[in-house]
Amino acid sequence: MRFRTPRSWAVLAATLFALALAVVSGGYTASATSVRVAPKVGTGLWSTQTPIPSPSPTGDTVPPSKPTGLRDRCSSDYVGVVFCWDASTDNVAVVGYDVYREGAAGYVKIGTALGPGFGDNDVVIGTSYTYIVVARDAAGNVSEPSDPLRALARDTRPNPSPSPTVTPPPALQCHVTYKYTEWRNGQNAAVTVKNTGTNPISGWTLAIKPGPRALGLISGYGARWSQTGTWLNAQNLSWNRVIPPGGSVRMGFTATFIGTTPLPEYYLLNGVSCSSDTGPRQ
Repeated sequence: MRFRTPRSWAVLAATLFALALAVVSGGYTASATSVRVAPKVGTGLWSTQTPIPSPSPTGDTVPPSKPTGLRDRCSSDYVGVVFCWDASTDNVAVVGYDVYREGAAGYVKIGTALGPGFGDNDVVIGTSYTYIVVARDAAGNVSEPSDPLRALARDTRPNPSPSPTVTPPPALQCHVTYKYTEWRNGQNAAVTVKNTGTNPISGWTLAIKPGPRALGLISGYGARWSQTGTWLNAQNLSWNRVIPPGGSVRMGFTATFIGTTPLPEYYLLNGVSCSSDTGPRQ
């Protein structure tokens, strides 16, 4: 009678254990060196099979780098908040930046920028706001948010230069002396125009408005005389074009009339009414 060694007993026990498992589970294969258990589907028995890993996703999964260097006042002509940052990088390409502003309920997206800069004009001038920026690529990958930027809303538009104050020149001031002599249905008039203002009069035209009865201009001297309707007009000549302050120019004309002598009602020098002294020559 042969006695089995302890090793033999261990092999026998393992074989019997495998047979028992096979009866319970529904199938087995065995050899002298190994045993592989094939669990029966639906039995609920624990299995030692290695889990199959999840398949690797396809496409771009690399997010852009975090936007850095946020800074405001990137424009000198803007109303609100304008800020910029250093561009993010990506293994393919960055397609835009989402901009968020802090509100009472947290950060809220307020816009998207194609490049590293953004302007926010939905603000109150003089109020500070906090922003973060997130970079995004074409695959929808987003970067880490930037560090927050606290910026003050400003009106940075240049102030228009004030319009220079223009002091109007003193109004033209003048006085006309009109002296005349009569002959049958005619009149000889001597006219003196004096500059009573403080500035020279450079270039002048004197308009004389007779009374209800018109004068008929015959000739004149000391000016270029003409008649328009009942108005008699005298325009300066080259040598008396300028009347200095306190200076005078003299001229005269000959005219006809019907009835009593028509006397001027008023005088206009360059459109400005002049004081006058009208009467017969003494």
